[in-house]
Amino acid sequence: MNQQAQLWRVTIAASAAVLAAAMATPTSFASSSPPGPGRFTATALSPTSTITATKSTTGRLAQSDQGLLARTDSAPVNVMVKLDYDAAASYTGDIAGLAATSPTVTGKALTGGTAAEKAYDAYTGKADRNFRSSLAARLPKAVAGKSVRTVYGGLAVRLPANQAKSLLGLSGVAAVQADTLQHPDATTVESPVFIGAPTIWNKVGGQALAGKGVIFADLDTGIWPEHPSFADNPALGTPPPAPSGRPRPCVFGDNPLTPANDVFGCNHKVIGGAPFLATYNAVVGGETFATSARDSDGHGTHTTSTAAGNIVASAPIFDIQRGPISGVAPGAYVLAYKVCGLQGCFSSDSAAAVQQAI
Repeated sequence: MNQQAQLWRVTIAASAAVLAAAMATPTSFASSSPPGPGRFTATALSPTSTITATKSTTGRLAQSDQGLLARTDSAPVNVMVKLDYDAAASYTGDIAGLAATSPTVTGKALTGGTAAEKAYDAYTGKADRNFRSSLAARLPKAVAGKSVRTVYGGLAVRLPANQAKSLLGLSGVAAVQADTLQHPDATTVESPVFIGAPTIWNKVGGQALAGKGVIFADLDTGIWPEHPSFADNPALGTPPPAPSGRPRPCVFGDNPLTPANDVFGCNHKVIGGAPFLATYNAVVGGETFATSARDSDGHGTHTTSTAAGNIVASAPIFDIQRGPISGVAPGAYVLAYKVCGLQGCFSSDSAAAVQQAI
């Protein structure tokens, strides 16, 4: 046998010996007794800090108004408190045992009557009640207002400005946001012709019934329902029922321009109307028609008729004929939600109206 072959034989033998020794090692450990518990020690740990985080999707997205939280004066302010749950309109089903309610998941409009909606409403209702109880105990000067669980996931609160930051310390609060007084845009003057509506009318069978079957809901100062732009039009057909199955509110009251007691009744054109002025009436007050959807400013009548007013043949202004006039969708139904008074509109009132609309 040459020298190289002898070297390979020695190398293989050595490798086999090492491998055998390695494989034999676990056997010796397996035969020994396991260590007893007395051989281990434990040291107690205490957390130095904790972090509380919101769990809902919209709760994580909501941002508090830092300017509001920094206030040190005690003037009363209106805030929107975003609680740590998703509104029914946006809840996608990420809580065990509670099915999704958002139309983006279900493919169906909210009605408030499905099993999923009722179960989730019970869940959000409990969160709302818990917060109100905590608010009354911890911040007795605060006044809880309208809950907006369908479209916002929280509620309105009025309290001293220097207590706004304390709301974040209450269980279940995701954010504290200013409930500010907004003002309607008074510069809406564009006509259907200006925006090219006649081109669309020609494609949908003409101007008269353009928008038929659509429900146009206006959030503004209300409407003057006796205006010719909102006259009854049987050609529009019977309006569809509300998703809830309940009659739509029609709260316009008596026409103050006539001596008769002629309370306005909804028709084929104006199919509903309601006031949403809880915050405005409490904070500002003095609204002429504070408990109805009747317009005391004219802005809502203007914007609603611009969008969905009937065709009106004669429209004289200071004896100068400006007719005929019409809205962009004269065939649409009209719903009027009065969320603005003469001084403006609060976010909480607008959110309450959106909740009603859907």
